[in-house]
Amino acid sequence: MIKQLVTSAIFIASAISVKAQYNFSQIHNQHAHNLASSQLPSLLGDDMRTGEIHLLNLYGGFANNFISAYDLQQFSQSGNLSNTYIDNVLNKMPKEATLWAGADLPIFNIFFNVNKKAREPFLSFGIGMRERVDFSMTMNKDLFSLIYKGNKQFADQTVNLSPSLNFLFYNEYFLAAAAQLKLPDIGKLKTITIKPAVRLRMLNGMASIYMPDSHIDMYTHPDGRYIDFTTSLQANMSSAVDTPDFESTLDNIDLQSFKSSGKGFGMDLGVGVTLFENFQAHLGLIDMGSINFNRNTINYTKNDTYTYDGIDINQQGDAINTGNLDEMLQPEKTYNSYKMPLPTKLILSGSYQYRKKAKRKVTYFVHNVSVTYVQGFRNYLSSTKKPALNVGYAYNFKNLVNTGASFTVGGVNKVMAGAHLGFRLGAIKLGLASNNFLPLLSAKAGRGTDFNMYLGFYF
Repeated sequence: MIKQLVTSAIFIASAISVKAQYNFSQIHNQHAHNLASSQLPSLLGDDMRTGEIHLLNLYGGFANNFISAYDLQQFSQSGNLSNTYIDNVLNKMPKEATLWAGADLPIFNIFFNVNKKAREPFLSFGIGMRERVDFSMTMNKDLFSLIYKGNKQFADQTVNLSPSLNFLFYNEYFLAAAAQLKLPDIGKLKTITIKPAVRLRMLNGMASIYMPDSHIDMYTHPDGRYIDFTTSLQANMSSAVDTPDFESTLDNIDLQSFKSSGKGFGMDLGVGVTLFENFQAHLGLIDMGSINFNRNTINYTKNDTYTYDGIDINQQGDAINTGNLDEMLQPEKTYNSYKMPLPTKLILSGSYQYRKKAKRKVTYFVHNVSVTYVQGFRNYLSSTKKPALNVGYAYNFKNLVNTGASFTVGGVNKVMAGAHLGFRLGAIKLGLASNNFLPLLSAKAGRGTDFNMYLGFYF
């Protein structure tokens, strides 16, 4: 079953394209703040006099925390798996090895401001549609060690051998709103602006794999004679095409029936505070919500225990009984609906901006230094319990060119360094960015990368 889940998820994900876990570059680039409002809702309305229309904001990436491009190069050059090579990989591998890939493809984004008489933004709105893909797989280091060195090393220990696999493909329609509320001066605190924001999202689930419980626990008795297995597995799958289950052949797939297999609702909340005009702080709680999949669903569950105590040979010597291990691993199958949550994350961001200017009634700052902290609540899809901390600098030249660099520690990639370049040309906004150039500089740091390209029009 696990093999079928992995194969199916990789096939679906690769057929669509490969979103990085978090696009810090759009937070640093003031030109892209409306696009970045999908991550920090209170950025909605920045760098905009009247409105913007974005028809392209392609974003894709992948990451892992257990093997680098250098490790793969070493294997490619040698052509075989030596004990030294495997030992080196296992020594560097964390307790939980994580593989992640994703994509974000907006179909359209429209943003506009409702200004006061003084032409200052008061309310900001955004509407749009986008496609999203999110895939993650977590594997335990103990599983690789068991395959390589056997179970003697785990005497009198319990280890989990089951990988956890999650995949989510959906499209969404969103409506976003933010308000800029200026507070009265408090002593020396002047020009205080509070900016609450919300994004409401209608979700159409296209395909998913959801494993809320993934445990095959193995206990090896101290003398090594007995091995206890305890399974607690739950896996749910749904697809956008009419196919009975994964045991079916491709001939049974009806590609004419490609439509959503679930409906859901999501919400992002945020608030921003501006002090002294040049200091901003933002808080966001994003990807709250879930999708209820009720079409083309399959559920696999298994809760059982089994003790393996060796091989029995009957008196005739021609029949071997190894115990019914296969029955323990064979899950029960049902076809019920299930609810899959979004990967909720908390984001905190602060920025200091220097040398305020204005061009065509749009305010901007020449220098911008920002710090962003991202915390997930579980190791699931694009969320991880290991936080990520990003520090970045951006230089804005006459509000025509915005360029900068950033450095990130934490998350799946562990370490990242990236840069961005954005232009305002006439009525056009366009830019390129990556949050992780390290694989181009050092193969040993190459555990993943991402890419972002946007194109829009402003008025």
